[in-house]
Amino acid sequence: MNVRALRTLATIQKDGSFINTANRLNMTLSAVSMQMKMLEQELGVSLFDRSFRPPLLTPIGRVVADKAQMILRANNDLLDACRSRDLLAGEFRIGFVPTSSVRLMPDFLAQARVQHPSAQFHIETGLSESLAKLVSTGVLDAAVITGTDDIPSNIHVELLMEEELVYCLPTPCTHWSIDRCMTGLTFIHFMPLSGIGRLIAQYISHSNLRPASSLILDSVEAVAECVMKGIGFAILPEPDIRRHFGKGQITLRSLSPGPLKRALVLATISDGRMRAYIEPLAKLLTSEAASKKAKSKQRTSGNRTNRA
Repeated sequence: MNVRALRTLATIQKDGSFINTANRLNMTLSAVSMQMKMLEQELGVSLFDRSFRPPLLTPIGRVVADKAQMILRANNDLLDACRSRDLLAGEFRIGFVPTSSVRLMPDFLAQARVQHPSAQFHIETGLSESLAKLVSTGVLDAAVITGTDDIPSNIHVELLMEEELVYCLPTPCTHWSIDRCMTGLTFIHFMPLSGIGRLIAQYISHSNLRPASSLILDSVEAVAECVMKGIGFAILPEPDIRRHFGKGQITLRSLSPGPLKRALVLATISDGRMRAYIEPLAKLLTSEAASKKAKSKQRTSGNRTNRA
């Protein structure tokens, strides 16, 4: 029996439609439909009532889908028992928050291809809260997200790295106090519903800072570009600024009181299913982060921005 077809069936049960499943598994709609027809022929039963749009699982279809979940778990356990302790093997569905997808994901995939050739990765990007829910419900195997206090209780988090958040000021305002920035500039707030945005909002609130005006944007790059153009000032993770902008384009200043750090964590389900994979995944992600950090230090050594 085709394990891939069972995985497709189980995903249809979770996502509710062939179209959503095709998008989730990076398949064409016709490929999903063909897999299900072949599975029905193999089993000799009708798994779907196709008089509905989208097709609905029949009673026996629901039973088979539940059994498929059990088979898939047993398949994962079998792979775990047979694989090398140092190698990843099988298919993994991993989420990345946008900032980590830009800075970590490309190198992660490149290195994984070399170091773990038996592993396949399906990638999804999104905000920390939505990715955490997908991990919690088993749709994703793991996700790189911003650590917050309200991560679902059935999720295990492994700290990957901490990144300092800093004030980002337009170059002409290098010597301005933060109070003057609050009254004389627009505060450009990275999406408050994101993990980073919530940390920023909490800091602003706890520090009793009152921006005279604010602008909300959903892209770190857009926020930084607006700062560079003198539209306003912001708080962002330092690595994102270092990646895009050189000396003299934006002034960085430490938070006071501070520092405020954003924790990037690897989130996995805490039922033990992913336990054997956490260490090699974390090692791969943190080795890439360490490499980038070293390169960043080399670029900025002897050419650091003054920070008050």
